[in-house]
Amino acid sequence: MKVFVIAVLIGVVAAMPQDAVKPPVEIITSESEGPNLDGSYKFKFETADGVKREEEGAQKQIGEESGATSRGSWSYTAPEGDKIELTFVADENGFQPQGAHLPVAPEPSPAIKRALAIIARTNAADEARAAGMSTKQKLQMLGLLDQRLGLNRK
Repeated sequence: MKVFVIAVLIGVVAAMPQDAVKPPVEIITSESEGPNLDGSYKFKFETADGVKREEEGAQKQIGEESGATSRGSWSYTAPEGDKIELTFVADENGFQPQGAHLPVAPEPSPAIKRALAIIARTNAADEARAAGMSTKQKLQMLGLLDQRLGLNRK
């Protein structure tokens, strides 16, 4: 019985559809420079199936820390036939991609906008208090902030 079960399992595994192995894609152009002694680098390439990639980067002093920055782009044709193009910057502010295919968050509702404005006002009041501002200075600053945030105080 064990031999029969093993034989059936081998048959099932052998009958599973196999992923088609795609032939390697020809690289049309390829250029690279670095990494250089200062940490900078550049590269770009293009393949026969329309993939393009380009990037450059360097080391950067960010406050007390040493970090890296890079910027670049890539493009390819999606399986649905759409041309996908993406540009990006990566630095102390994180990875910042841009492309028409990326989802966009909906506009916040008026209630959310008001809540965010109130939070900003509260944070500003806390900072003013910590900075030792006089009551008159705090009220002037908060009045200006209210105008800028669109908070109508009655």
